[in-house]
Amino acid sequence: MSPSRADDSPAGDGSRVAVVDDDTVIREGLPYLLPQLRVVLAVSSVEELLAARPVADVVLLDLVLTGTGRTGVRQGAAAVEAVAGAGHRVLIYTNERRREVLVGCMAAGARGVVHKAEPLPALAGAVAEVAADRVVITQALVGLAELAERRGGLPSLTARQREVLSARARGEAFRSIAERLFISKKTAEEHMSVVTAKFADFLRDHSPADLERELGLGPGDLLDPRRPR
Repeated sequence: MSPSRADDSPAGDGSRVAVVDDDTVIREGLPYLLPQLRVVLAVSSVEELLAARPVADVVLLDLVLTGTGRTGVRQGAAAVEAVAGAGHRVLIYTNERRREVLVGCMAAGARGVVHKAEPLPALAGAVAEVAADRVVITQALVGLAELAERRGGLPSLTARQREVLSARARGEAFRSIAERLFISKKTAEEHMSVVTAKFADFLRDHSPADLERELGLGPGDLLDPRRPR
């Protein structure tokens, strides 16, 4: 299905919306800023949303939910996966711009992405599109749709490659990595060689730690496989 552009969508259709955002202004202000939407629930965590089990056409989900210093809450791809898995249509509403991270969250089950810098009519239009079961990406994220459509051709990492990359990002020696993962030192080096080959252009000017952050795989980041569930 080809993604729609929210800028061409209707300005809102009375869709029932549940909001998950740790920003108080977003939670309390959205009903006044977009009265054409029916905000049926506004909470600061996915856990609260799942417990409330609201009847909503769209869940408007921020990706970063630890802005108040909270720990142990689901965010990023884990949050998308949990909300979509509960049967909700997820529309990401975020300040995140890393395309690889956003594509990863789309792959986890989101139906659209709206950047928080977008005008409010774009958000209302995106809600209407997702409520109608269409995929939508706003103009502020030009190129994301094309990236999502060819995701199968993008470099990806296996779980073991991610583990080795994360270890090298923290300066751990290959011998230590090998002992901890119960593999040979040569195998650990080969995993890192594959990572380096896949992201050669990026790693020419950046460190493994930079790559980990760019891919959203750093500790506590939005695609971190060690994220709380």
